[in-house]
Amino acid sequence: MSLDPRRFFLLAIRIYFGIWLLYVGLTKWILFGPANFIAMITTTFDKTWSPHLLNVALAWLIMIAEPLLAVLILCGRKERAVWTAVSLFLFMLTMGQTILMKPDVIANWQYLVLAVACAALSEPEPRKQRPAQVERYDRETSGR
Repeated sequence: MSLDPRRFFLLAIRIYFGIWLLYVGLTKWILFGPANFIAMITTTFDKTWSPHLLNVALAWLIMIAEPLLAVLILCGRKERAVWTAVSLFLFMLTMGQTILMKPDVIANWQYLVLAVACAALSEPEPRKQRPAQVERYDRETSGR
């Protein structure tokens, strides 16, 4: 394998993290079931200041986002955008753990830092070249 260290790191994390997140996401659908997972989230978060409707939306977001983000990670397209979305999702989970005052919130911070590192190390999508006619029109209308 002739990958430079950055590409090797991103490939390995993409595979490991993607498979893990897919497992975690599918477990909620297959083993828990949507009703049980939503009940668990709402029961836990209804004890805080968070409104019930927001807690139901949070549960659905988690159930949909985990497998979806996992598939996007494993596909390897638009890596920076995907890892940025993953880091935002993980920040949301970290804030949830913080609201619950759970001491294991540090684990979510570690995943968050990992996702941000992957976003930072991923190449940005190349900007599309504008057609020559558009460029010419812009020059003519701007007076340059």
